[in-house]
Amino acid sequence: MHKNISIIGAGIAGCSLAHFLAKTGWKVRLIESQNAIAQGGSGNPAAAIYPKFMVNDKTYNEFMLKSFTFTSRWINDLGLNQKDYALNGAIEILEKDYADKLAVKLSKNFSTKKNCFTKVDEVLLKKYTIQPKNKGLFFHQGGWVHPKALCEHLIDHPHIEVITKQAIISIEHKNADWIVKSSDYVEYKSHHVAICNAEHVHQFKSTQHLHTDAFRGQVNWVNQSTLTVPSIVTCEEGYLIPPMHKKHVFGATYAMNDFDKNLRLSDTKKNIASIKNIHNDFYQSCLKEKSIRGRVAWRASTKDRKPYVGRIFDEKRFNQLRVRELAHAENLPWLDNLYVASGFGSRGFTFAPYCAFVLANFLNHTLSKEDKATLNYTNPERYRLKNMSLKKVASRIFEV
Repeated sequence: MHKNISIIGAGIAGCSLAHFLAKTGWKVRLIESQNAIAQGGSGNPAAAIYPKFMVNDKTYNEFMLKSFTFTSRWINDLGLNQKDYALNGAIEILEKDYADKLAVKLSKNFSTKKNCFTKVDEVLLKKYTIQPKNKGLFFHQGGWVHPKALCEHLIDHPHIEVITKQAIISIEHKNADWIVKSSDYVEYKSHHVAICNAEHVHQFKSTQHLHTDAFRGQVNWVNQSTLTVPSIVTCEEGYLIPPMHKKHVFGATYAMNDFDKNLRLSDTKKNIASIKNIHNDFYQSCLKEKSIRGRVAWRASTKDRKPYVGRIFDEKRFNQLRVRELAHAENLPWLDNLYVASGFGSRGFTFAPYCAFVLANFLNHTLSKEDKATLNYTNPERYRLKNMSLKKVASRIFEV
């Protein structure tokens, strides 16, 4: 097996995939268009790690739980500097009726729920200095991580070559290899290619049908104060990260397909307002603050909130096959050695490491039953198959 790969995009998805492959003997070329790694959504000062469950989507919740439990344990075991992460819990504040309903659903669906969450009560709120009378769920393994520190740690490996300032404009298959071309007319050859460039995943001919929406997000922060704020990640309309790197980080706004790169005062005000019910003293302090810094980045999200992770079709062969032939998973016309990992949305630092691990297992031919179920769920070609009334095969590309 030719264990060499070019990975396009050096955010959390690309860096995680590079990490898992390099650890298993692959030669990895990680290519980034910006001046350094982790410059998109992975360049924010902090990323919250906690699950976002839904009442009426059991399959999504199962995927969320797998991602969350894997990623939180994995980050804990990586050996990061202690100042760059804390997984000591996260609270999601919810309306009481919704919190009760969600807790019942999760308890029925997941036997491991006791190790995952407990309902918020007055004792918990007092312990973490969160305003009383709030309701919600406390996630035991939740927390935060410093994104750039995590990405830098992941690619610190002799088998990983990092190339920056190279915007890739095309990918071509020639003589069993892939040729990746940059806007500077540089060509990179490898046997495998993985596209991990977030909202730009559709820029290539082979992936132009993979629609994502780019969600603009603005986060803000202020210098660390003497206020006693929650010592764990706390989320309601917005989120508040515990003091890290001498700053309080809070956010974030979401605006679909809004490409304004500038910080907006209106978004800063939204972020301040979003923490009012979390910690009123901090909210009042921010209202008086004269210097509030911030950052804008974009998150790529799919229509069904499920990421694109896996292989894509050979367009020519796909167009030659009839619907009845495509109804059988063994006939699906996959492109050899081209993969995507994108569309992680606002849960990028929860989903991407787990999905990268599964994709690396696929490349190493070590898929477990659970890995196969995940790739069935994240199949990048699900929309094209469903549009042909092939919903069944779209979610059963692997026998489980």
